[in-house]
This record gives sequence, structure tokens and C-alpha cells, in this order.
Amino acid sequence: MRVLFASIPALGHLLPIVSLAWAYRAAGHEVVIAVAEHTDKAVATGLPVVDVAPGYDTISVLEKALEDNPEIAERWADPLRDDPAEWAAMFAATNRPLMDRTMDLVRTWQPDLVVYEQMATFALMAAAAHGVPAVQRNLGIVRTGTMHQATADHLPDMCERYGVPRLPEPLATIEHVTPSMLPFDKPEGWFMREVPYNGGIVLDRVPQRGERPCIAITMGTVKPTFSAEAATTESGEMLAGYWGLGPLDRLISEASKVDADFVLALGDVDPEPLGTLPPNVRPIGWTPLDSLLRTCSGVVHPGGGTTMIAVDAGIPQLLVHPPTGQGNESTASAVLKRGIGLVTTEDTVQAEMLERLLTDAQLRQAATEVRAENASLPSPAATVTRISEALEAR
Repeated sequence: MRVLFASIPALGHLLPIVSLAWAYRAAGHEVVIAVAEHTDKAVATGLPVVDVAPGYDTISVLEKALEDNPEIAERWADPLRDDPAEWAAMFAATNRPLMDRTMDLVRTWQPDLVVYEQMATFALMAAAAHGVPAVQRNLGIVRTGTMHQATADHLPDMCERYGVPRLPEPLATIEHVTPSMLPFDKPEGWFMREVPYNGGIVLDRVPQRGERPCIAITMGTVKPTFSAEAATTESGEMLAGYWGLGPLDRLISEASKVDADFVLALGDVDPEPLGTLPPNVRPIGWTPLDSLLRTCSGVVHPGGGTTMIAVDAGIPQLLVHPPTGQGNESTASAVLKRGIGLVTTEDTVQAEMLERLLTDAQLRQAATEVRAENASLPSPAATVTRISEALEAR
């Protein structure tokens, strides 16, 4: 069987689908990944990759989307209510450049199944245009709702060109969290064990826990890449204001008051703009986060995919959101509901919160329980079998 995996150009969207992609490959199926911009990281998975939008630049796409849709810029300062349909205009701008080449890929390669991450409307549309069943992999715990159709409604020319007046529901949806974390009455689909994939690296030695407790600080794979220098429009400067490295200043200051070591996992981003760091805070280059967190006692992050990597490691977490807007509030509600972490904002983070990651027995017990719950869920390999059964039952 041929299986096409698809993601928008964002590492935080691509990485969560890799384990399932490898489960298909290990089961003997042909697998191809459709993505853009981050093709080097995609190729590093060891799977074939098709660049479906050569030259794609996320910052430019987002800047233009904000310029063309001022209502999004106004909404940016409001707390995110996690109704993704509200952001359909931006999702449409993100998906549009990926559409034509993906349509051609599905037409020529003729996959038997398309598996796409939750924001990849372009892949669902390509599957629908060619009568191919599709499976959705959720991100965090944002509910899909009418997001895909709302996004398609902003792409009427594409819908007409490819004969897709309405988007179908996927054959199946795979949740991203454990059942006890879900703050909703019922799931959108199946549960699957989170098996993190964060890339590989050549190591001098296998990471080990140090003598002192260590807390990892990460801003995810998107926020650190935005800077005022990269911005070319007023909207871009606004993005840099919410994102970029600036929000780390207070956090680093508070970390200096804690009797623990801190590692800044900023990927390929240059930490020089942060200035002189306290003795107990050190930056590291690109490091697989799942390997790093197994050596840590806690993690500080903005939400999203890191939430489940921390669950896999069984450590407490502190979610730090912007003062207004762009906080992953549904992920925060899942963390708070299950008691596996704390939530605060960039302007109110305190050393005491960091210390609780090390000393709060209830947080640590809950994190241990949810790690065990995640380990008990069906593996990606078992999920491949379940999808095959669903295909046969169509």
C-alpha cells in the first residue's frame, strides 16, 4: 500500500506524524512525506520527501496573511479561544501554496491513503479530489470542528479548479493526548501512544542526569524563528513582538534565582541577543527534545507538541503564554485538568513556579501516572492495523 503523509511547513506539525509514518514503512508499505520549507529535517527522518512548495517561507506567508486580513491582526491580541475556524483566512494562506503540487503528487503517485496533520487542509482536499481515503492526526487538543471547510471557503478558486465543493470527513481521526487529559465530553477519534520523534544527532555520549536538578526551557519550533530583523512589514514586527527571543528575558531572570541548572533548547536559533546568561543557564544547539527531557526534572515551554513529549518523559511542565493572545489554551486546560503542570504568562512567571517543578510531589505523581497511561495506549504499529481494518470495512 502507498501512504502519503502531509504537513504544513512547521516542524511542530511535521514531527508528530513521523512515528506513524515509520510504523507504516516498518510494516512494508511505501511512504512519502509531502511538506515544504523544512525538507532538510523531513529528509532526516529517512523517508522519501516531496517538496510541494519550493521557496516557501513561513514568515513571509504569515506577514502577507496579516496584511491581507487585518481582522486577524486585530484578533491576534485577544486570547485564543481554540476555535480554529476563526483563523480560516490565515490557514487558507498557509495551505494555498501547497495545493497544486500536492494535487499533482496524488494524481501521479496514486496513494491508497493520505495521512495528514490537523492543519493540513491541502492534503485533505487533494485526497478528496482523487477519491483517496484520509486519516487525520490531531495536534494538541484543539477540536477540528468546521475548520477545514472554513479554510476551503477561503479558497473558492481551488475548490472549483479541483472539483471539491465540500470537504468530506476523514476515515478516522487520531487524538494527540491521553484520555485522562482530554477536557471534552468525548474524543474526536482514536487514541494512540505518543512516541516522540525529534530527529537525530551525533552524540559524544548518551545524555545522563547530572548531579544537580535540571530544567529544560524551550520555545518550541516556531516562536524563536521570528525576529524584528526578519520582519519586512508592520505585521511582521508584531509577530516578532509576540514571538522571537524577547519573552525569555524575565524567565531567565527568574531562573537565576533557582538552585538548579537550566538548558535553553532553542534549536538552530542564535542565543546571542539574550546577552550574558546567568551561570546556571546555558544554551544548547539542536537537540532531540525527547532525549533531553529524559535527563531533566521539569520543562518550561509554550504549549503544543512539547506537552506530550513531557508526558512521555514523565516530568512536570510549566506552560508559559504571551500576556495576551496566542496561548495554546486548550493544551493548558488539559495540563491543568490532569494536574501534570502549571500555567502562567511571560510577564508573571516566577522563580517559585520553577521550584515547584522540582519539589511538588503531586505534580510529579500525576506526571508519572500519565506517562504510564500513555504507554498503555495502542502503539503506532497497532494503529496501522486498525486503520487497515477500517479501510477494509469501507
